[in-house]
Amino acid sequence: MRALRTLRTTLVAAGATAVLAASAGGAFAAAAPESAPATHAPAHCKDKRVLVKTVRLADKVSVAKVYKTGKHRFEAEIWAKGKKYGTLATKGRGKPAHGGHNGLHVTLHPNGKVTSWVERAKPKPKPQPVAKRILVSVATLADDVSTGKVYKLGANHYEADIYAHGTKLDTLVAKGRAAYGENNGLHVALKPDGRLTSWVDDAPRPEPKRNTSGTKPTPLPDHGNATDDKAGTSDKAATPAPVIPATPDAQVTTETAQAQ
Repeated sequence: MRALRTLRTTLVAAGATAVLAASAGGAFAAAAPESAPATHAPAHCKDKRVLVKTVRLADKVSVAKVYKTGKHRFEAEIWAKGKKYGTLATKGRGKPAHGGHNGLHVTLHPNGKVTSWVERAKPKPKPQPVAKRILVSVATLADDVSTGKVYKLGANHYEADIYAHGTKLDTLVAKGRAAYGENNGLHVALKPDGRLTSWVDDAPRPEPKRNTSGTKPTPLPDHGNATDDKAGTSDKAATPAPVIPATPDAQVTTETAQAQ
């Protein structure tokens, strides 16, 4: 009778194991190498691998089958969708064993207790709406060649595309502060309120040509109108008109004219 009861208990345990394996699901990666299949221990060996409990894990799909392998020694098989993914084992009163995969974490404690938890997926950031570019103005810049197209994207947010001869050179972005650009002496500034200003560097003045022929420059003709810068007067003193003495005939003629 004792032999029949032992055989019946073994069959019931095997049937329960098959049902649990079929109902398991999910995924789990072994943190420790899988143990060898359970075998009957010799009669003289006191340690036996005995299934003590089955624990459903935090992902609501996977299960852990906990076996006692000796005094203060346990093993936990992780099953999902009828497949064993790994085995956790503790030895004596040592440290717990850990395993995890795809956010599922399992811990087997030295007393045979199994705990598990699932990492919460971080919420994906919401995509920021793309601001529409609204053309607000087109301006000819200070070099009379380049042009700037100003677009509004939002409050205190403007962009200016700079073109020259039909080619786009740069884009200035003013968002809360002014933006500046420069190309070949042309300076452009875009203010946060959308104003676009520009200026050009002063062109260098040409240097006077040097006389390399060795001849002296020809002086300008003097027409007598030159003035002294210090005195403010003519270089030559003015010559008074000559005084012509009167002749006796001229005197008589004058007296006769007076008498008449």
